[in-house]
Amino acid sequence: MQDEQVQEVHAQLMREKQEPHEAFSPVPIIIVFLIMIMGFWGGMYLVRYSGDFRADAFDPNFRVGATVAAAPEISLFERGEKIYRNQCAQCHQADGNGLPGVYPPMPGSDWVTGHPQVLARILINGLNGPIVVKGNTYNGNMPAFGPGGLNLKPRDLAGVMTYVRQEWGNSAPDMTVEMVEAYLELYASRSTPWQAPDLREDLGPIPGEAPVGAPEEVDAEAPASTEEGAEAGDAVASL
Repeated sequence: MQDEQVQEVHAQLMREKQEPHEAFSPVPIIIVFLIMIMGFWGGMYLVRYSGDFRADAFDPNFRVGATVAAAPEISLFERGEKIYRNQCAQCHQADGNGLPGVYPPMPGSDWVTGHPQVLARILINGLNGPIVVKGNTYNGNMPAFGPGGLNLKPRDLAGVMTYVRQEWGNSAPDMTVEMVEAYLELYASRSTPWQAPDLREDLGPIPGEAPVGAPEEVDAEAPASTEEGAEAGDAVASL
């Protein structure tokens, strides 16, 4: 084949094919709309059937919109038992008897079962220096469980105080959350631990209890009844 013929064949091929160039083919508009519709439908499906993305949403008996039962609230005593086991048992021991000369016992101790303000002062601000418990002297440092120490919540403080006041044969009343909150208002800003001689000074009334010697309420109907009786007596006397 002559060179001219080869060039002619090449020229024909070049006319039949486009020159290569860099570019991309546009996505058909219908496909763009389909993708948008599928995304919108997927979002609506998740909102309707996701069950708020809760773990129990994959339960075969799960019902959309069903209310979840609240976890049962444990008692102050049970809460305090857990806190005591994690925070206190290392020093005061699991049986509450402590260590001789260092950490005092709590069974039968009037520091624990007496006026609740005493125990609240110890737990909120801590205790430093010697203390005599059941005739024996102890000289261990008690850390603060209030805002200046472990910063336990009022319910946790009430729980652990209730536990030590009612465990190991102790039978003192509960330490309520309201009582602890009242004591926190008094002592949360205190930065120094208590000394044993100061614990029983200036004790106030127990929060939530009526003051000792408070006058009894007088029945408002009593005077009326007395007057009615007097009028009846006068009527009888006139007869």
